[in-house]
Amino acid sequence: MFGTKTSYSLLLAGFTSLVLTGCGGSSSSGDSSSDPLDVYTDLTWSVGSDEMVGLTYPQGAENGSLFALKRSEDSSAERSHTLLQADSSSKELNAVSGISLTQDYYRDVLALPVSGTFDGQELDTAIVATCGYSEASILEGGDGPLISIDRSSVADTSTSAAQLEIYIPGTGISETLALTDVDDDTVSLINCHSMGGLSVYDLAKKGGTGYRVSLYIHGQNNQGAFSTFYVEFIYDYSQNKIIQESIGIFEDREIDWASSAVDVLENSSGDEFYVVSVNVEGSSGLYDFVYKSILVDMDGNPFTSVTDSGADILDLVNNGTDFFAVSADAGLAGVDFGDESFVMLTGGDYESCVDALAVNGTTAWCHDSTDEGTLIEFTLPSVPQTEAVLLPSTDLDLRAEVSKEEAEQIKAELEGAGAEVEVK
Repeated sequence: MFGTKTSYSLLLAGFTSLVLTGCGGSSSSGDSSSDPLDVYTDLTWSVGSDEMVGLTYPQGAENGSLFALKRSEDSSAERSHTLLQADSSSKELNAVSGISLTQDYYRDVLALPVSGTFDGQELDTAIVATCGYSEASILEGGDGPLISIDRSSVADTSTSAAQLEIYIPGTGISETLALTDVDDDTVSLINCHSMGGLSVYDLAKKGGTGYRVSLYIHGQNNQGAFSTFYVEFIYDYSQNKIIQESIGIFEDREIDWASSAVDVLENSSGDEFYVVSVNVEGSSGLYDFVYKSILVDMDGNPFTSVTDSGADILDLVNNGTDFFAVSADAGLAGVDFGDESFVMLTGGDYESCVDALAVNGTTAWCHDSTDEGTLIEFTLPSVPQTEAVLLPSTDLDLRAEVSKEEAEQIKAELEGAGAEVEVK
């Protein structure tokens, strides 16, 4: 359930006006090369030592900066993480100055564009969020969440809570939120598989003076179970404050664990679908977290064609029409909802996508498996959809969404039993 609300505030010192807006990228990243690059590139990338564990385009931005999260490991196996930023003119991914990521592990990054006046200077930047933790998750080779755990078991408080870290590049403003349930402060998230479901609501619609920002963070809690934490904070632009209202658990016990793929889709009827990817008993799937229904359930790993194990989807996005996914294996998968399956998409550079994926309308970016440290920029292809047919009710009370071929087969079987069925 959602926790009861606690609150605190962070003064945005120096800002005289800060608003969420469609904006360009800031100049807060490090020094850029003199000539623009052809593709988004991290010129400091070390093949074999670096890994991309997050990529995002600020939601709703116009000509905005891309943000990426890089994990590095040196010769002594010491890990470090770097928040990278690149604007569309230089395309160089630089370390964001003034931001130090000190946790042992980080995964995923989200951003919202903001603009305002800081220390007398106009600034286009973003509110950037990432998740840090001290022990490896299942995605880093650590122990995974326990299956069929007793959720009332005593929490192990020896492991530090994961941290939601919030930054506003170019300002020196940052805040860290411990991911501990406000209803029960012994229960915490101890690692992060993913962040998603980012939404913004303008409180001016109800006479307020701020924006409510909310998101979900998925991972393992200190009871050993997969858990989803809901985080909400409000930026009050009349006081230049970020106010955190609530951190609470929102769980579905049907899910034993989900990998780091999450997203939100609103269809034409206004329904909201919060989707998580699952890898269970050799199957790759998608699960509707709101309506508690299976959207995709297919045997094996679509990225490798292996049939006895599923895929850990590392990033899942939608462009309002289709869903797209990437994993640690090269390829771009689309979601065929009619067939409840993943479809590998071909015919473009996106066949080399790996690790991380970001989207802005019809444009997308992903990490290039053939040239590490660079991003592929491409137009999202259409995902072929299997035609679904809704059968009318019969005397046998049959009503289901099936493919055309399945419908014809069922029709024949029902007619053989004396029922009259029309397949439309």
